[in-house]
Amino acid sequence: MQVLVVWAAASTLTFLILRLGAQDTPATPWGGAAPSWGEHMRFWDAGWYNRIIEEGYPARLPVGADGRVTQNTWAFMPLLSGLASLLTWTGWSFYVRAAIVSILASAGAAVVMDRWLSPLPGRRVSLWAVALVWSSPCAAALQVPYAESLGLVLVGLALWLASRGRALAAVPFAVAACFARPIGVPLGAALGLWWAYEVACARGWFPSAWFQRLLPGHGPQSPSGRWQLLVLALTTCTAALAWPAIAWLATGRQDAYTATETSWRGADLAPFIPWLTRLGDWVGPHLGLALLAVVLVAVGLLLSAPSLRALGPAAWFWCLGYLLYLLAFFDPTTSVLRLLLPLAPAGWALAAVAGTTRRRLALLATCVVGQLVWVSWVWDFGSVTIHWVP
Repeated sequence: MQVLVVWAAASTLTFLILRLGAQDTPATPWGGAAPSWGEHMRFWDAGWYNRIIEEGYPARLPVGADGRVTQNTWAFMPLLSGLASLLTWTGWSFYVRAAIVSILASAGAAVVMDRWLSPLPGRRVSLWAVALVWSSPCAAALQVPYAESLGLVLVGLALWLASRGRALAAVPFAVAACFARPIGVPLGAALGLWWAYEVACARGWFPSAWFQRLLPGHGPQSPSGRWQLLVLALTTCTAALAWPAIAWLATGRQDAYTATETSWRGADLAPFIPWLTRLGDWVGPHLGLALLAVVLVAVGLLLSAPSLRALGPAAWFWCLGYLLYLLAFFDPTTSVLRLLLPLAPAGWALAAVAGTTRRRLALLATCVVGQLVWVSWVWDFGSVTIHWVP
């Protein structure tokens, strides 16, 4: 109940920020000036989830004059739209139904993340972490028709169960996560790296002191636990490949999914390269390398933080796998802020290292200021010029 109270307070504040920002929003491709709540829920990618319901997935990929695949619904996983369709009996619009699914999943994610991560830093720290994550700059994405909430609750359930030695029970949630958002690859990678770590610990391939420094206080799992973890990792990797395979079978084009995903960036899939080119677009070719170095240092500092490593192998390997995934495949646009939401365990690490109530309040205030900027400049005014994208 305490977690839900904190979640409700943070989510209500985000709702108020969205409504106040809407009053200053001019006419956009999705609605008139000062849109109502229902119109505000139509912004940006929400419309793609609605098109899944109305049009389905195309059997023939749309192609532009240059011969490249253009934007289409294959880039969006079906789970959010499917769950929203279960509420058709209400008579509400798709956007209202999808927003309700997102809000319920957001509440579930707060509870799950607390149950998973609170035992080590303590309940007080966990409540602060919920406040920080659900007040973060992109927290609005957790209550609009986006699949971020679904992805967060499903990944949290899978990793929570796996961390308790119940990896087989986590399989349905990991598979569902692969059909909620494109997070199956980093989740499978994280689980695979965790399994390799457990095997190395058990067989003494490296000095035990080295592993204790990496994840202090966390011993190896039992042989049964390791086998379950391997099954979970392999199943997740298979499920991560299922959606591209479905797109291939439905369209007859082997690269249907990746060609659709990269249609937003206007270039072929090239691991790691977008970070060099896009950061150069932001600050210039010469400073782009310097900015990339700063990003890599920030990643290293996060992964080496004692407060994150103290959360256990499930949290640490998830953050490692997800960050590697972003660095390998993500095109670093302004969407990077929203795509950092799955790194929610970092909020628990941040709340723990802050130490005092004064510092945590300062962090919370910073989060809310960031949210004001993100909602106004990205979600609202970004929709006019399509310069900043959420």
